[in-house]
Amino acid sequence: MGKLTFKGEPKKKKHKSRSSSSRHDSTSTSNHDDPYSDQDLSGWIAVPEPGLALGPLYLTLPRSPITSSPVCLALQPTTGKVHPFALPVPEKNTASNADDSKARRSLAATLDQEQLEALVDYDPSSNHNDSLATTSTQTQTPTDIHHVWVCTRIPDSQDKITLRSATGKFLAADQFGQVTAEREARGMLEEWSIEPSSNPDLPRGTVVLKSCHGKLLSIDLVAGAKVEVSADADPAEGIGPTEEWQVWMQGEYLAKAKQQLLERTGTKATLLDARAKASSIKGPGNGDGLTIVGNLGGAEQETIKRFQARGQGRYVGSTEDVSELAKARRKGKLSEAMLDRRVKLKRLVDENQAYASFLMC
Repeated sequence: MGKLTFKGEPKKKKHKSRSSSSRHDSTSTSNHDDPYSDQDLSGWIAVPEPGLALGPLYLTLPRSPITSSPVCLALQPTTGKVHPFALPVPEKNTASNADDSKARRSLAATLDQEQLEALVDYDPSSNHNDSLATTSTQTQTPTDIHHVWVCTRIPDSQDKITLRSATGKFLAADQFGQVTAEREARGMLEEWSIEPSSNPDLPRGTVVLKSCHGKLLSIDLVAGAKVEVSADADPAEGIGPTEEWQVWMQGEYLAKAKQQLLERTGTKATLLDARAKASSIKGPGNGDGLTIVGNLGGAEQETIKRFQARGQGRYVGSTEDVSELAKARRKGKLSEAMLDRRVKLKRLVDENQAYASFLMC
């Protein structure tokens, strides 16, 4: 007797299982091509580049001369104050360090002079070990929702973002460098520019954040030996370790971030136009009514060539600026604005043809 099923229940398709060796080969190949393969897109990962920062972010700073431990950008929900939260540093195991030192001494006794010169001794009590400890799992994963900031990209910009806290307030900086999170609406003060760090020796995901006044987000030592978050550091004076933030994002947002990056740079619109021409499909967006516009000038030119029969579909420039199309897109009336411009261009072509016919008579 077979498995009981309900009447009308659709049959499930059977999938052939692949061998473990083939799965391992495909996984190793994908990992070689992309450092963030499908199996790694879970949990918190370092932001590959500033243009891919999207969704929940976790901003941390390594240990610096003014902090005794790594810190993260946090919010005090009761007072609404933005402050650096000290992250725990893993404790050193003195017993294991002693065993390691003993093992190294026994190993050094069996090496010759050339091997000893090539051997780089590692001291567990050195500062190098502390720097490695700052990149531990405890600094990569937030332990409180008020340590997470939701990143949203601002339209019509490449590097402008907003950071929203768990309470729904946006991170802002005034002209005096005071950093707050008190408003639920976005304005000019809530805009931040995320840029890559100029130091190539820093790990992946290290960025600098600029306020709308051109100042850097950093931590500073104030009166009373207190460390506070500020946005008054001048980038012209140099960028130090207190301004270089290491940003972590959730891996599940990486695919969406890559798609948005293509749309902002106009690459997505170019690919759609090429696919439409190759498949001889009339109309934008493969006939599904969806068009991703990254370059307004190129989109208008392609639309005129596709829909305007008069003038052999050649592009006739107009006196209007592309900024009008940008305003129409923000209002959700991009299609209507492009249609009005095509009508005006059609009239211009008709007038030119009538004038040419008059001259020939």
